[in-house]
Amino acid sequence: MSKSNKILTPEYLDWHAKLTGLPSVLTDKIRSNLYKKYKKETGCEPWQLSEVHKSEVINSKPENKVSY
Repeated sequence: MSKSNKILTPEYLDWHAKLTGLPSVLTDKIRSNLYKKYKKETGCEPWQLSEVHKSEVINSKPENKVSY
């Protein structure tokens, strides 16, 4: 089973950064809503890094191939 590469958008990161100065009661509710919406739209956890298939890494960096 292959996973698609999903990364955080710059817009999401900018918006999330603006939440830093707000009181925690507000940010907790906003973060919860953001989390639910982001996960629903992308199917991905917001903090999850994009995943690269091993074959893509091997093919993109031939000098780093290791033979067994």
